[in-house]
Amino acid sequence: MSGNSETDKIGRRGLLRTGVAAAALPLVFINGARGATRSIQVGIYTAQQGEYVRKQIIPQFEADHQCKVFTTEGVTLTQIAALRATRDNPRYSVMFMDDIGVELSKREGLIDALPAAQLPNLANVYKRFLFNDGYGAAFAISTGGLVINPQVTKPFVTYAELWEPRFRQRYLMTTPKFTQSLYLLIAAASLVTGKSLKDAQYEIDAAWPKMADLKPNVVSTYENPSQVMMVAQGQVDIAGIEYSKNLYPYTVQGAPVDMCFPREGTFAGINCLTFVKGGPEPDLAAAFINQMLDAKVQQGLAAATLTAPSVAGAAFAPDIAKYIAYPEAKMDEMGLFAADWSYINPRRPAWLEKYNQVFGS
Repeated sequence: MSGNSETDKIGRRGLLRTGVAAAALPLVFINGARGATRSIQVGIYTAQQGEYVRKQIIPQFEADHQCKVFTTEGVTLTQIAALRATRDNPRYSVMFMDDIGVELSKREGLIDALPAAQLPNLANVYKRFLFNDGYGAAFAISTGGLVINPQVTKPFVTYAELWEPRFRQRYLMTTPKFTQSLYLLIAAASLVTGKSLKDAQYEIDAAWPKMADLKPNVVSTYENPSQVMMVAQGQVDIAGIEYSKNLYPYTVQGAPVDMCFPREGTFAGINCLTFVKGGPEPDLAAAFINQMLDAKVQQGLAAATLTAPSVAGAAFAPDIAKYIAYPEAKMDEMGLFAADWSYINPRRPAWLEKYNQVFGS
């Protein structure tokens, strides 16, 4: 968390030549960008991505716009909770959230459509990463797949291998509380129905017997992404579904872990920008969103966090390119799949209850 508990220090200057009282002058912030008279509150993500935004993107924005940007770190559910809590007196101007949250926030009237006329960089965003009639735009994309130790386990050709007896009590499953658990449901539905991930997401009822058959292979569920290191340590053979942004930093550091993306397709973890309804300083908020969508800003963020940009025009060295689903042709090659949250979100509570029934008993 950054800036929430600070008390802004107000600097005043006297006009010695005119004798005008110092108190009559406009107030200026002296603990942010010099001479800043405006500020916005932005809800960003945690971990490495949040750190990069705070240290590498925000300072330049503050200097360019003579303002102060305060940040609060969180994940999608906490971001939405913050918007609900401040609905009657909006505090945030921009909120980061996953694509699943854009649909929820729009439906609840927490966000407004992105002000496209003030966002020239929006034109460079791949159309597949504009959500809910322009209420959200992606700025970073992770890939969702299974975690393996490549020294021990070969990459899966199909998700069907997850049910094989050789993985009895050797599979560490993502908690049903996390979005990734829905991807496993969709993969199971695809196996049962023979349909693509896109079509299988509407056939979840067919997946539950298949999910029950998976139970003997599940040793436990996990909530902290760092627990996937149990794969590297040999305590389990496979984990996930997990996001690449949570796994590849370990790979880069030399840990014997890697992602595999079976032939059914690759799930997309999509980080988005939203424009808070009634938020302070809307023009400044629009400028911040526009800067986040700048191709150079996106390229730096992608290289630091091993996530793909949402805009055309970025280029990466091979040691970075191998970890990200970019450019768009590679996304198509990997079968990158974004779920239909307008269909899933209303049904998710019932699916969570069923998940707990199957794996909790």
